[in-house]
Amino acid sequence: MNEHAIKKLRRKFITISFISLFSVMLIMGSMIYYVNYITSVRQMDNALNYLVEKGGEVDFDTPVRHWDGASYDSANSSADNFTEIFMETLRELFNTKINEGSESVFGMRYFAVVFQDEGDTNPITAHINEIDEDSAFAYADEALKQGNEYGWMGNYRYKVDKSDGQTVVVFLNVANQIADQRRIGSTVLILSIFGSALSYLIIRIFSNRAIRPEIRNAENQKRFITNASHELKTPLAVIRANTELEMMMHGEDEWNESTMNQVDRMTGLISNLVLIAKADEKANKEGRSDVDVSDAVTKAAEAFAPVAKQNGKTLTMDIPGEIHMVASESQIQQLVTLFVDNAIKYCDDDGEIKVTLHQKGKGVKIAVSNNYAEGKDVDYTRFLDRFYREDQSHNIDKGGFGIGLSIADSIVRQYRGKLDVSYQDGVIEFSAVLKP
Repeated sequence: MNEHAIKKLRRKFITISFISLFSVMLIMGSMIYYVNYITSVRQMDNALNYLVEKGGEVDFDTPVRHWDGASYDSANSSADNFTEIFMETLRELFNTKINEGSESVFGMRYFAVVFQDEGDTNPITAHINEIDEDSAFAYADEALKQGNEYGWMGNYRYKVDKSDGQTVVVFLNVANQIADQRRIGSTVLILSIFGSALSYLIIRIFSNRAIRPEIRNAENQKRFITNASHELKTPLAVIRANTELEMMMHGEDEWNESTMNQVDRMTGLISNLVLIAKADEKANKEGRSDVDVSDAVTKAAEAFAPVAKQNGKTLTMDIPGEIHMVASESQIQQLVTLFVDNAIKYCDDDGEIKVTLHQKGKGVKIAVSNNYAEGKDVDYTRFLDRFYREDQSHNIDKGGFGIGLSIADSIVRQYRGKLDVSYQDGVIEFSAVLKP
């Protein structure tokens, strides 16, 4: 894995970690918010139930006091008893000392509307300071229309109780609880974002330190391949020279011919190892320019026409003209060379090798197909593995090392593309989509 691939993997790891942490924190925060919400609603409903239960004990036959916008009239009525019961209820519920003349009464804001029977036109009310009688009746009518036992109406939580021939609608002002819930929700969201951002920074710092040894190893590996390839060329050149001299002095035989074949194979392997090291380097977009891809693909494919003919195979091309893309011409030609060379090696006798080029958005699609009767049960998912060969017995005959397609895949990835392998009706096709 090269430096570019390691850094790309690091970015993916950071992104996945950030999304995972943010999701977990958001889920946990949402659960806290939901549990707190459910608990608050239950407390509100318990308060409403208690208030309704106490309110049901009042004798509502006595006329109600009327609210004139500033104070009640002086008539004694069941509303006095009703209010006293509510104060007692709140005293027990909140464990707070409440006196009728105290401002604390208004800290526990509620009101109720009691209908003696259906169609009652003179219901009884108990007020809180900001609600007048008409508004209380309007709230009650709307609650009855909704048809629910419990519900929300603005900043009020209400309950409708129908029993003993009367209907009690109690409204509890929960503006403070709603505000608390909103604060909790905002806090959860802010903490999730802040915590995830802090985690993101920490992950970036430590992941950068973690990949440094891997980057050094990748650089050392690339340097070793380059140096080893260079050092191996000298003894191979000596072996070749000695073998050629022996062939000149004593003539060719199967032994020195075998030696020359192995020298050629080793030379080819060393060249491919150098290509791997170069292909794994980070793509240098500064060295790219507008390239006539049609011309580059045509030149690379035409170079193999004599080779294909010599092997008894036909090379055809379907390449429209004037297809351009910002790329490296040498990489385009190298990609086509690897595809066509692989196709010639594995094409059936008297088979056809076809090279096609298509415009795909701002990019291009290069495809090379060939007849391959033995490819029906081949595992194509491993074709891009380095040094992988499906038929090991043909390694020497085919003259390959199983790394050409891996090099091609490295080139394609530099263009944010993808290399695909498909097989249908006896024809195998290698295709690559390149993006500028």
